[in-house]
Parts: sequence; structure tokens; C-alpha cells
Amino acid sequence: MSEVDRERMRAKLNEFTQLLETRTREFKERGDMSDEQHSLISTIKRRHDQMQDRLASAEASGTAWDVIKVEMERDFSSIYDSLAQLDDDEMKRGGR
Repeated sequence: MSEVDRERMRAKLNEFTQLLETRTREFKERGDMSDEQHSLISTIKRRHDQMQDRLASAEASGTAWDVIKVEMERDFSSIYDSLAQLDDDEMKRGGR
């Protein structure tokens, strides 16, 4: 994995971390987080942490970027979809 690829993926993970923290804080500040939303946020965080671990492991073992790139992109797509679901659920409940 090249240094540029690692930095790009790290930046993407960090950006998502900030986005998730912001959305979680917004829910908590309004005091209207449902159990379902709390569960979904926990699931997203767990999957995000797994992605960070996978990237760290790939870096440590020298795994070729092509081997994990497709998986990481798929996982990013999935956690962004889950975050969008969280926003959709909030809209349905009359939030925002």
C-alpha cells in the first residue's frame, strides 16, 4: 500500500469519524434519540472501528492496497448508507 493510498484512506476514515460524532451530538442535544437510532449509531461506530483496524493491520503486514481497496470502498458505502438511513428515520419522526 502506498503512502498516498494510506493517507487518503486515513483522511476518509477521519472525515467520517467527524461526521458521525457531529450527527450523534446533534441527536443527543435535541434529546430525541430513539433506541433504534442509538442501536444504528452503535452499529455504524463498530463497523467504522473494524475498518480502522483492518487498515492498520494491512499497513502493518504490508498487504497490497488492491487487496483491501474494494472491501474498504464497499464498507464505506455501507456505513454512509446506514448514516443516511439514520437521517431518513429522523425526518420521518419530524426531526430537523
